[in-house]
Amino acid sequence: MQQVRIRRIKMSVDRSYSPYEVIRAYHDRGMMKWGAFATGELTEAQNTFEKEKKEDKVIQVLPHHVVLHLLNQSFSNQVQIKVKYQSKDKLTEVYGFVSEFINNQVRIKSTDKIYLISIDQIVNIS
Repeated sequence: MQQVRIRRIKMSVDRSYSPYEVIRAYHDRGMMKWGAFATGELTEAQNTFEKEKKEDKVIQVLPHHVVLHLLNQSFSNQVQIKVKYQSKDKLTEVYGFVSEFINNQVRIKSTDKIYLISIDQIVNIS
């Protein structure tokens, strides 16, 4: 069996031009010095990805007749529900009981507040 020797060539920069001994004797550690930066960038990218992933959750919009049926069931059986509805540019969640229907709106009583929500704004009910 024959042994093969691998010879590593050290790359160096000629710094003989410098009048300072510190610069001429400087030894570059190569990629080791960039490890901390790479770790920081990776962590930041992962945090950004997770944040966008949470914001991009797709919520399946329930058909209008299903929304009406679930609201009616909650009202009839006095069961607490969670209603997600579109309020301006954000989704809002409300936990409570359906207390009454007014035209095309529903009144939901939560423990601290009463909400009057348009049925057309309701996205999901659970």
